[in-house]
Amino acid sequence: MKLVYVCSPLKANEERNMAENLKQAVEWCRQASEQGVLPLAPHTIFTQYLDDTIPSDREKGLLMGIELLKQCKEVWVHGNILSQGMVNEIIMAKTLNKPVIAKDMDRETYKDLMAYQGVFKEAFSDEQWEMLCFGLDEGLDVSSYANSSIAASCMMDRIHQLKNGPDNDPNIIDISEMKRYEPEADCEDEWEQEA
Repeated sequence: MKLVYVCSPLKANEERNMAENLKQAVEWCRQASEQGVLPLAPHTIFTQYLDDTIPSDREKGLLMGIELLKQCKEVWVHGNILSQGMVNEIIMAKTLNKPVIAKDMDRETYKDLMAYQGVFKEAFSDEQWEMLCFGLDEGLDVSSYANSSIAASCMMDRIHQLKNGPDNDPNIIDISEMKRYEPEADCEDEWEQEA
């Protein structure tokens, strides 16, 4: 199973208090597990023995979370409020070349999510930005085409590849499903004699 880092807020914010944020993180982990991945949300684990309101415990939890992030294949960023801890995790994921996937996020937040990865909306045409947003809407890792020098039509081609996988490329013939040629029964004896 692929390890996925669930990046979501812990501290109280405009949307939820700390208890509600923990409950929401547990729900996001449950949903992720139904997609066949092994989700890890550090604050659902570390709050069992660390107190986030104590600065030394919070710092320890953040450091341990970064160590978990290093072990994961992807970082799934949840919600519309990017806390400072989440921002640090997004930046670390980008530094480590880990795919950052937007989950349960409005398009308004995409601009900030991408900026923390060094991708700025102002560098793109409206059509290119729409392709980035469309990819994020689809839950894709857009890093392979988040470049303003790539035409919007090429971005759409890349989205199609990411959504359908390389196995669905019409230019690739999959020989694994082809029927193998088997010699007819009466010819087998002749073939064995020639060998």
